[in-house]
Amino acid sequence: MATLADSFLADLDELSDNEAPLDDDEGTVGEMEEDANDDMADTEALKYDDLDSVSKLQKTQRYIAIMQKVEDSLQKVSDMSSHGIVLEDDPEYQLIVDCNALSVDIENEIIIIHNFIRDNYHSKFPELGTIIRHPVDYVAVVKKIGNEMDLTLVDLVGLLPSDTIMVVSVTASTTSGKPLSEENLKKTIDACDRALALDLSKKKVLDFVESRMGYIAPNLSAIVGSAVAAKLMGTAGGLSALAKMPACNVQLLGAKKKNLAGFSTATSQFRVGYLEQTEIFQNTPPSLRMRACRLLAAKSTLAARVDSTSRDPIGKTGRHLREEICKKIEKWQEPPPAKQPKPLPVPDSDPKKKRGGRRSRNMKERYVFTDMRKLANRMQFGVAEESSLGDGLGEGYGMLGQAGSGKLRISVNQKKLSKVANRFKEKFYGAGGATSGLISLAFTSVQGIELSNPQAHANQLGSRTQSIYFSEVGTFKKIKRI
Repeated sequence: MATLADSFLADLDELSDNEAPLDDDEGTVGEMEEDANDDMADTEALKYDDLDSVSKLQKTQRYIAIMQKVEDSLQKVSDMSSHGIVLEDDPEYQLIVDCNALSVDIENEIIIIHNFIRDNYHSKFPELGTIIRHPVDYVAVVKKIGNEMDLTLVDLVGLLPSDTIMVVSVTASTTSGKPLSEENLKKTIDACDRALALDLSKKKVLDFVESRMGYIAPNLSAIVGSAVAAKLMGTAGGLSALAKMPACNVQLLGAKKKNLAGFSTATSQFRVGYLEQTEIFQNTPPSLRMRACRLLAAKSTLAARVDSTSRDPIGKTGRHLREEICKKIEKWQEPPPAKQPKPLPVPDSDPKKKRGGRRSRNMKERYVFTDMRKLANRMQFGVAEESSLGDGLGEGYGMLGQAGSGKLRISVNQKKLSKVANRFKEKFYGAGGATSGLISLAFTSVQGIELSNPQAHANQLGSRTQSIYFSEVGTFKKIKRI
């Protein structure tokens, strides 16, 4: 039976046996650290110290061969009348496809050189990269400025718009940059020359493709023109790639990211690329240009798909699409039709559905005309109607109370009221009284002709009535108390 000391010794032996693998792990960790250091060293070596290490396109055999063929083709006139050759087997078509691929590579190479120049020139003018976004414009401005600190001595007209020149000048006056050393300045200028040379080569490639676009893409050229069609194909990477691209992406091909630096965005055209160089876009009013650009992108995609399958080598489909675009834009510019006077609807003579039932009958009975009201609203021809005050004064009774009008007749109270009115007139205006204005002329048997004031009579009558009323009320109260 093993003792406690023997078990402790056995544990120590197991620990000693595991020391060798621990050494192997340490060796592995050390190797990983060495590999990481090597990677860091390689990364540090690629810090754009040498332009040739990052820009190698101009020295490749493919670039040199394609550019030589392009220059030879531009110098001689190609015969485009031979349409019997299959398009894919045509050597000139293969050259155009190679030119499209080369233009994409040139664009990528310019971006790499632009990053190299921006990193080296950052210590001189750090804000310039945020003001000028386009690589070629940035390269041209850097070459023009160089190591100059006072930008008032540098003429940037022709390289940038006037508003951007003003922003660059104001920013340069407050920048914190310092002049570059001679070595860095020389590297930057050489990089600028190389980028501008690549841009010139790209223009030659596009000119060659443009001269052959009537044969390669006749329908697309009929819509947007040969120059824009060549740029679209070169940026997309060929006719097949352009045909597979959606219309929303075709609209953005060649678009520049603009930095307005506080200026108004009302007149700036965002999300518009090469299509803004077309004749249709330029002839469209500014308010409709974005709609026209979307329409152009959609129809250009259709034309590119027709050209990619060679279904219409004459270009009839492209001309038909162009006419359709022009008609739509003209239709957008037409004024709206004038508003015509709307006639009243024909009255509906049919009886309308109304609510029936007990509640509806009770409502009708509540507001129905009574027989008395119907007779009062009628008049008999040739017979004068009676009135509440007589002689046509007061409320008229119509046929109410007349012979042959039925059982309804004027109540006794109404007759008494008419008698009271007659007495009132005889008392205050006389038997043959006539009134005119404020003065009344009355003939009486006792006094003869008398001029009287009706207002005074009314005031007298009111005072007498009040005295009689109050005297009667007092007498009534006395009688009641007794």
